[in-house]
Amino acid sequence: MIHAIKTTNKFVIFGSIVVAIVFSACATAYGPRNSMGGYEDKVVGENMIEVRFYGNQHTTKDGTTRRLLFRCAEITLENGFDSFVVLQDQSYSEETVNNPTVDKPFETRESMSGGVRTTVSPDLTQATASTNWVAVYVISIYNENDSPYSQYKRSRLDANQIIEDYKGEIR
Repeated sequence: MIHAIKTTNKFVIFGSIVVAIVFSACATAYGPRNSMGGYEDKVVGENMIEVRFYGNQHTTKDGTTRRLLFRCAEITLENGFDSFVVLQDQSYSEETVNNPTVDKPFETRESMSGGVRTTVSPDLTQATASTNWVAVYVISIYNENDSPYSQYKRSRLDANQIIEDYKGEIR
């Protein structure tokens, strides 16, 4: 009887590990850019930053945008400010279409997010398509009470509020 319990536990543990790997490999994790996506940022002017979030084929446009907003809020707070405004939205998508043939039933390509992906067609008569979203904002960071930024009061985004709203979903 004890032997059966040990075998069952091995299957439960193995099954749990497989499920964890499958679910973690799908959507883009939040963090610096790697082969599965992530964020990048660079200073483009005084208190102006270009922030990018690269999704993968499993991350929706909304999911990519929420992760970008979260990163913008983090950068704002890390630099000692409480607000930011989006000056430019340069977001785009990259669509990849795979047209398989008998001689070439799969295709491996590098995506804009730096990941390498192999697409295998289950049916050689149908093309498959996938979309990678790249959310790009140029933001200006400031404190709400700074007079030079009073013109942005209506479009101001509160960094603390964004962190609070998305922290359960992003982290």
